[in-house]
Amino acid sequence: MDAEDNLEARGISRHDNAEASGWVTTEVAARALRVAPRSVRAYLEQGRLKGKAEGKGVRKTWLVSIDSVQALRAERLDAADMPRNMPRDASEDVEASLTDTLRDMTYRLESRAAEAEGLRVRPELTEKTESSLREENERLRAELEAERSKGFWRRLFGG
Repeated sequence: MDAEDNLEARGISRHDNAEASGWVTTEVAARALRVAPRSVRAYLEQGRLKGKAEGKGVRKTWLVSIDSVQALRAERLDAADMPRNMPRDASEDVEASLTDTLRDMTYRLESRAAEAEGLRVRPELTEKTESSLREENERLRAELEAERSKGFWRRLFGG
């Protein structure tokens, strides 16, 4: 009976033993980092986490160094303004995207403000035009009434 079998006989699994020795499973690391286990495996491939493979074939599992998990967690906390599952190099893309979005929104807001100003001025212009037309209409009506008050012969020959 080897040491692992002895530990399992006492109710301590291989993974519990790994945790005691500074290594955790990808699931435990994922919970600590608040990401999916798949992300932990990606971090291992990228070298952002230190790990070691255990087992072979379909039984192959990864154990992750607790120290590297804590270091990555601290790094992610320093970048707290970034979304949780976003790699650090994507932050520049997010920043550029936000800048473009803000610029677009500012342009649209300015356009809407100018349009609103035009709509505010339009009723004033309409009112002035309507007033001018009323005055012109009254003047023409007065001229017509004056011409009608003249007799037929006066209108025909002037006077």
